[in-house]
Amino acid sequence: MGAESRAALPGTAVAAWTTRSLACVAGAALLWLMLLTVVAVVMRYVFNAPILGAQDISELSLAVVVFLGIPYCGWTGGHVAVDLISTVVGESRLRYTDTLMRLAGAVLFGFVAWQAMRQALDALEYGDATNLVEISHHPFMFLMSFGWLLFAGVLLIQAAVGILRPQEQAE
Repeated sequence: MGAESRAALPGTAVAAWTTRSLACVAGAALLWLMLLTVVAVVMRYVFNAPILGAQDISELSLAVVVFLGIPYCGWTGGHVAVDLISTVVGESRLRYTDTLMRLAGAVLFGFVAWQAMRQALDALEYGDATNLVEISHHPFMFLMSFGWLLFAGVLLIQAAVGILRPQEQAE
């Protein structure tokens, strides 16, 4: 789905900016994760002084990378796609199946975001934290819910473009 198709819908510029900005934050978290891993390995094997809680911090940093990167990946079409249906149905029907699948995905990931929010609220209530340095889980679970919700929004925008796109553009 090209940028010119998405640009026709109101709010897509905001969605593009938001997903791109969050992807930059995810990239910074990935750089932080790489630096932490290198320093932890050097400290452990060269100086025999492991960093306390490095694994806890790495796991939570990875959550930031994944859940802030998913919406941008969906926006740019970076996810893996297997094209089995287009060999069976024509291009005009493929447009409708793509739109239907995006709508179904939006519903699914909206539900996943809702469940993640419920888990985050439970983690907040019960005080769930990492084992070693006791970093609270709930902020990262809220982030997970936000990432899934934003991805559901991306799928909804893509479905709307599929519905509103003129037939001659689809072919």
